[in-house]
Amino acid sequence: MSILREISGLGSRPYPIDHERRRRVLVALAERDLNITSLARTLNITRSYVSEIISGRDKSKKIQQRIAKILCKPTYYLFPPRTPEEIGKMRHAEKARNGKAA
Repeated sequence: MSILREISGLGSRPYPIDHERRRRVLVALAERDLNITSLARTLNITRSYVSEIISGRDKSKKIQQRIAKILCKPTYYLFPPRTPEEIGKMRHAEKARNGKAA
């Protein structure tokens, strides 16, 4: 495994939770008077899969685009791309929150 992959955790699943993107999607849902369950019904996918997408645990571009369209927001705003370094920092913060040594 390369040093960059080891540091960032790229290539390993699941991705760390991206709290910023989750907050942006939840705010957009509230603005449209929707919740995750109603969004899942609209998309015809499971609620748990929608949660994985909005928290960054899964990276389905197709579903991200569909969510952005439903919420009338740009995809890049709701689901900002992350650099390997940003993913590494999120993974480190997640481990620290969970009480694991990083």
